Amino acid sequence: MSLLNLKGFHVISQQEHESHLAITVENLFKPQACPHCGFTQLYSHDKTEQVFFDTPMQGKPVVLKTQRVRYKCRSCGKTFREPLADIDDKRLMTTRLKKYIQKRSMSDTFAVVARETGLDEKTIRHVFDDYVDTQSKVMPFETPRVLGIDELKLVGSYRCILTNIEKYSVFDMLPSRKKADVVQHLKFLKNPKNVQIVTMDMWSPYRDAVKQVLPDAVIVIDKFHIVATASKCLEKARKGTRSQLEKKERIKLKNDRFVLLKRRHSLNDEEVIKLQQWSAWFPDLGLAYDAKEAFYCLFDQGLDSKTAEQALMDWQRGLSPQIAHYFEALTTALSNWMPEILNGFDYPVTNAYTESINRYAKDVQRMGRGYSFDVVRAKMLYNAEANMPTTSTIRKKKRKPIEEAPVFYLMLDNLAGSASQKQKYKTEIIEEKRYYGAHIPTLCELLEKGEFD
Repeated sequence: MSLLNLKGFHVISQQEHESHLAITVENLFKPQACPHCGFTQLYSHDKTEQVFFDTPMQGKPVVLKTQRVRYKCRSCGKTFREPLADIDDKRLMTTRLKKYIQKRSMSDTFAVVARETGLDEKTIRHVFDDYVDTQSKVMPFETPRVLGIDELKLVGSYRCILTNIEKYSVFDMLPSRKKADVVQHLKFLKNPKNVQIVTMDMWSPYRDAVKQVLPDAVIVIDKFHIVATASKCLEKARKGTRSQLEKKERIKLKNDRFVLLKRRHSLNDEEVIKLQQWSAWFPDLGLAYDAKEAFYCLFDQGLDSKTAEQALMDWQRGLSPQIAHYFEALTTALSNWMPEILNGFDYPVTNAYTESINRYAKDVQRMGRGYSFDVVRAKMLYNAEANMPTTSTIRKKKRKPIEEAPVFYLMLDNLAGSASQKQKYKTEIIEEKRYYGAHIPTLCELLEKGEFD
């Protein structure tokens, strides 16, 4: 017991091999009755050697060997194997090894965990899958009030990622960003009426899915996405200008990309001078920069939707014909998404935290080459440390009836219960945990610390 610290076993011998430790043990707990009929007279039917894996010791995998007895009942004649404490029969390992694998698999590759434990990767995957299935049942995430919908490219395809904007957490990840997948998920939300606001990028299937399943939710185009479109338009203008220049003139535009993408108020003195020179030499470039800055400013002023609508229309009318073709993507977006863009002025919510999860997801995938989407999803959603900041405990009062023995008395020579006896109650405080998903900043901190290296 001192060697293994498993209360159900007594160590008989130990052998150290080059690749593992082999420990022979004896089961200390013997059955007292037949599990089928409850009869207490049993006899030993036969013995079979069984091998179980345990947590690594001294840097080596551990194998437990025991002679497991099969008993036969003298009453019903049925046979059964003696129960083994601390053993998971399904996986032929100790329960603590199962927990060890579950914890290690959340922060390391299956290949590394397999080498540590002496098991094959397939077994590690199965244990991990069991854990994920259990976690999804014991940690049902609360439906967000403000739902974020975005996507990231993962394991070769674009995946839809759902976030709880108010909790800065990952709510779920879907196998694709197709409308059918999004509709299916939204239909099975625990409390769909909880969703009041949905923020997204300008991807029509998301809008169509939300309107179909959550018609009362306000759809908001994230400010981040619409202003990013303005920067892309400016980048198009920059490339268009450079493509028309000779090599000598292009040298004048050294580091132009970094300066042009900066906001005007962030430019240092040297960059201001450069921008003024470029505007003088290449007027279209200067006009494009001014248009980008004017568009950004509309989102900095705290406008309401009505004022913003007029301001956006004025901005479009004010675009110089010389550069209008560069900003076609932005003007088209304004035309197709104006109601949802304007909602962003009345409901200033942002899905920006979702962008920071992209690197985390890609690094997890890189760490475990060959991981399926389901594995990457589970590693993100059910990381214990990342779930701690968003988990809360709700205390509720609950009235419960007090069970009392009935009061009997004699009435007309009959034994009868007191019909007038009133039911008594007691109040208990019930604690209930609420889960809101994996905290995105914590996931990113763990990545920075090398937790997943």
